Amino acid sequence: MTSRTLKIAVVSDLHVFNGSSEDSKSPSTIGTADAQDAPERHPLRGLAQIIERDKLSADLLICPGDLSDKADPAALIFAWRKLNELKEQLGAKYLLATAGNHDVDSRNQYDDHDPKGNLQSLDPMFPGVEEALCDRFWSRNFVIVEFDEVRVVLLNSSAFHGYGPDAKPEFRHGRISSKTLSALRMALAGGEKRINILVCHHHPITHNPVNEEDYSEMVGGDRLIDLLDSGEYGSWLMIHGHKHYPRLAYASGGASSPIIFSAGSLSAFLYQKIASRARNQFYILEIPIGDLDTLELDLAGTLTAWDWINMSGWQPAGAGSGLPHQVGFGWRESARTIATMIAKHLEDKTSVLTGEELLTAIPRLRYLRPEEIEAVVRRLGSSHGIIAQLKDGIICEVGRT
Repeated sequence: MTSRTLKIAVVSDLHVFNGSSEDSKSPSTIGTADAQDAPERHPLRGLAQIIERDKLSADLLICPGDLSDKADPAALIFAWRKLNELKEQLGAKYLLATAGNHDVDSRNQYDDHDPKGNLQSLDPMFPGVEEALCDRFWSRNFVIVEFDEVRVVLLNSSAFHGYGPDAKPEFRHGRISSKTLSALRMALAGGEKRINILVCHHHPITHNPVNEEDYSEMVGGDRLIDLLDSGEYGSWLMIHGHKHYPRLAYASGGASSPIIFSAGSLSAFLYQKIASRARNQFYILEIPIGDLDTLELDLAGTLTAWDWINMSGWQPAGAGSGLPHQVGFGWRESARTIATMIAKHLEDKTSVLTGEELLTAIPRLRYLRPEEIEAVVRRLGSSHGIIAQLKDGIICEVGRT
């Protein structure tokens, strides 16, 4: 880390399959048989291009699962190798992953009565830590990785896939069992870190943006949220995949409730209901560890998103992408209070402030989510007669009418 800023690259739900994406029934834009020489046609080759072009880097590369599609062993090996190459391209210290429902052979199609066997056979070892920690991930359903001021929990929400009763297949949803939850509570009691991140595949709370039946959320997820919301173990950022629809939200609870980042899919073909409202995305999160105390924020940061557009490659995320190109998170304050603060900065000053002047006056504005920025803009107009101009979801200018 430089200047005590933690950079996290996130790629989720690749759904790599054994075949060619030219097939009309392919589940993903990444097949093991695809040519990889054209960055505008292959998402991973395209990532290598923008990493080099834009000098992108990260301390961590995180993958919240579904590396492969339908647990295909050849696709799983291919995806894991490509993620390790991406880690090197980003200069990341760690590649940390967890198992998705498509990574576990829950239907015993490829490995007789050993749903997790192919994951355990990967080289380097999955989920990206030393052998003793890998063993703990598989035996206790989670493992904790610590470095500097950072603690990362890798939770296997697919741990029980392949073992559920036939009447109600376990592979249809995620789970954290009571015993796993108790073991996690004891492990977290061993000390505190400034930054705490939990990575899992399944969503711990309801995430249903397109109003469809969804029974796949994590059983026990509400109790996991309660544990992290207790305030006893620091402030938390949760990163999950599975839904293919990006979202950045706060869990219900108190002021210390976890920040939940639902990562969009890197490369899976999106079904119609989602495709009209989201795109395949790649992310880099930045958490300014060295500035959090000055900002008087427990956990905050910014997220940069890129969209995959076939034949054009990776582009800054735009409107209708699920998440815009630049997103903040971490400042939890009412729109009324923030609008009043902005209005006071316009008193006895010029009638207009630029976005940069506003950020200099109120640095925490950088850490508002898009929905909160829009609420502040509405409140500025209705309560203070102030017009705010937005550009790419960020306030670029404010002034009185």
